[in-house]
Amino acid sequence: MVKQSNTQPEPTRQLPDSSWEHNELYVKVREAVGSLPIYFRTETHISGIMATDLYTLNAVLGATIEEQVVRTLNLIRNTWDPEGRYSLFSFIRQPQTFPDVRLRKTGSDETIMGIELKGWYLLAKEAEPSLGFQVTSAACAPQDLIVVVP
Repeated sequence: MVKQSNTQPEPTRQLPDSSWEHNELYVKVREAVGSLPIYFRTETHISGIMATDLYTLNAVLGATIEEQVVRTLNLIRNTWDPEGRYSLFSFIRQPQTFPDVRLRKTGSDETIMGIELKGWYLLAKEAEPSLGFQVTSAACAPQDLIVVVP
């Protein structure tokens, strides 16, 4: 008797089509996201808690990460929009919805891409980041990014 596995296949990475009109922007935003640790600053000071309990601060730390990512990406606009083609767009935080951050046109709901941010801590209860949901291609567009922030 052959035992069947209940594991689902890993999702395949689907990137935006290289002919997509915003592909160059997408590539530059990905590069900018990679440089975020250089710019990350926070005034959040935590004391009086054991390191093994840091996961209980997930909501506070998550909100801090979201605010810092939005602030920083908008501050380093010249790296992802050096020619000013997207001057009417900015990154905005939208807490409690998916994705956490959207590149949206001012005064409009027009969105080019989204970024879902997930915090993960070295002392987290889980051995590796799970993102807390079942991955499905229907949940996001090919240009949306899922970023794990350690």
